Amino acid sequence: MKRRVLPIGLFALLAGLSPSVPALADTAMADPAPPSIPGQVDADGDIDIRAAWMQVIRPDHRIAAGYFTIENRGRNVHLLDGVSSPACHDMFAHHTEQESTQETATLFSHLALPAQTILVFPPGGYHLVCVGYDDSVQPGRRVPVTFHFMGGTTRTIQFDVRPAPDTADTAP
Repeated sequence: MKRRVLPIGLFALLAGLSPSVPALADTAMADPAPPSIPGQVDADGDIDIRAAWMQVIRPDHRIAAGYFTIENRGRNVHLLDGVSSPACHDMFAHHTEQESTQETATLFSHLALPAQTILVFPPGGYHLVCVGYDDSVQPGRRVPVTFHFMGGTTRTIQFDVRPAPDTADTAP
């Protein structure tokens, strides 16, 4: 199978996969994947998350942005059904040039990661937004972010916190 790198604007959403795929709202994160979705328990071995970093973008409102690359090295589609961090009161997806709506805020609650594919979440595109961060979100520190997959697998990745682009001294 040949690996593909897709700009995040071309990703497949769960709703477009198949009528046999149940809605994520009906599935608890800790429940095993339904038998109609093969391979979900393999997410732990198939998924690689790297180049993960975060920067404070609005210290006055305690908002930070997170960027990363996620790769599905497996043979099955894996379904991301949430992203969270103990350092953030709320964490959701956003696109730099897109209005924030309920639909964009729930992007990571129904994102399909196609087999043999790399998705990049860079500055200027889709990324994570950490709202109401705690005092651990400071340049030079690392913040844990947990990716939750359908079927119960989770991956916690340390995001390096970098200074805001306009100053090296930004602190919450």
